[in-house]
Amino acid sequence: MNDIQSGSPVQQDVKMQAADHLLYIAIKYKAAIIGILVLLVCLGAGTFFWIRHQQTSEQEAALKLSKIAPLLDSKNYRLAINGEGQLDGLKKITESYANTPSGNMAALMLANAYYSIGEYDSALKAFKSVSVGNSDLAAAALAGTGACLVNKNQYAQAAESYENASKKAENSALKSLYLAHAADSYRQAARLPKATELYKKIIAEWPGSTGAAMAQRSLWQISGKL
Repeated sequence: MNDIQSGSPVQQDVKMQAADHLLYIAIKYKAAIIGILVLLVCLGAGTFFWIRHQQTSEQEAALKLSKIAPLLDSKNYRLAINGEGQLDGLKKITESYANTPSGNMAALMLANAYYSIGEYDSALKAFKSVSVGNSDLAAAALAGTGACLVNKNQYAQAAESYENASKKAENSALKSLYLAHAADSYRQAARLPKATELYKKIIAEWPGSTGAAMAQRSLWQISGKL
């Protein structure tokens, strides 16, 4: 496992924002994903028993996932990941209910929990396993991948992942934020022309956003005005 070298403002910003953001986005879009899956399932004819099985599996997964939420809130990540006794952890929920909305949500939360305790290789594997149809959730997984790569000092690959997250996201605030992280990663990779290009794009396309504020501050740092 490759840990980050603390002290870099870019790395610290990425780490602090990623964990809170990924958990927020997962909870926010859980209902939407469940609704979409139920709609798609109901469109199929002659699948009554399969539907019943999926509904039962989803209910079980959702119930087990709800018991994990307090552990994440209290930052008890190890217990949330592994579970204990009759309490199934995120790892087991992900493995047992991979084809349900809550199972996919568990995979995203598992990745986030690994990230929060600094196990970036495990987090990276979990982020890459997330498979959801919701664009913002898929973008969150890509952004999580980027955050892991930053912490492994793989800045060029991180930048590409963040750029893909920005393209995938539908929310404009997220698009600008992810692209700002992409630019920061290019900056860490010593690709200043590319970073500058993205910073200027963010300011022009999403003025007033958090991403634009980050971009402007970075441009001032590059130019030596800060």
